[in-house]
Amino acid sequence: MPDIVNYQVYNDRMRRSMWDKAFFMDKVAGAEVIIDYGCADGSLVRFLSALFPSMRFIGFDIDPAMVEAANANRGKNTFFFSTMGEVRDQLKRMQVRGSQCAVIFSSVFHEVFHYGYDLSKIRDFLSAISPQYLVVRDMLYDSADDNAILSKEAERRVREKVAAGQIQSFEEQYGSIRAQRNLIHFLLKYQYTENWDRECAENYFSCTLEKLLRVLDPAGQYRRILFHQYVLPWFRHTVETEFNIDLGEGFTTHFSMILSKAPENKMIPIQEGDAIDEASIQR
Repeated sequence: MPDIVNYQVYNDRMRRSMWDKAFFMDKVAGAEVIIDYGCADGSLVRFLSALFPSMRFIGFDIDPAMVEAANANRGKNTFFFSTMGEVRDQLKRMQVRGSQCAVIFSSVFHEVFHYGYDLSKIRDFLSAISPQYLVVRDMLYDSADDNAILSKEAERRVREKVAAGQIQSFEEQYGSIRAQRNLIHFLLKYQYTENWDRECAENYFSCTLEKLLRVLDPAGQYRRILFHQYVLPWFRHTVETEFNIDLGEGFTTHFSMILSKAPENKMIPIQEGDAIDEASIQR
């Protein structure tokens, strides 16, 4: 994996869409502890902890430099660790059960699948904690036409405004930006020149729902309570203002999903199995 050359720029980029990343906070009823898996410098944890000071937040990241930066600004209700064992130990110290926890993966899984991390460690982590909620926000390209090609004018505008060498390095890895999927991928990252070698090499669209669910819920214990696909608003704005290109509605760049553990007690269906006489209902 190429190293992060500029941590400040990398973390500033991650902070751009904090409100979008916080989409789940009013939807995880009963959660008292939020665990941010892949917390980087702790920006999201600090953002959420300032809004919800009565809750507790745990950040986990495999990069010790990130965890060190997070701990340098740690609040009273926030904790940051670089090993999963430390996270589990902290939950024990707080006497928190899994039913009181939500684990969030914000812009994590596209990296997990791209870099080939050991997925069994994530499964073991979730199995040990058994959280009530699993929250994912990540990049996902989904198009009504997988073979869509750009107009020549759209391609010309991008090639005219972006350095040819930058486009060339991208196309050597992913193919021509004439393909809509490739152009969208490129435009999501072209501004990050300070860490370009890392950003260019990273496949933003490596995450699929099928692979994701095999990691998060291999035993089928969870149910989906929210799923939303969309084009990230700041991305649409950037493309429109920088290139005067209308992205339209034919594809998405991101998704948000919340999984909740199915209740153990037997539930009754809301609808009767037999037909009901409408006249009796009206009476």
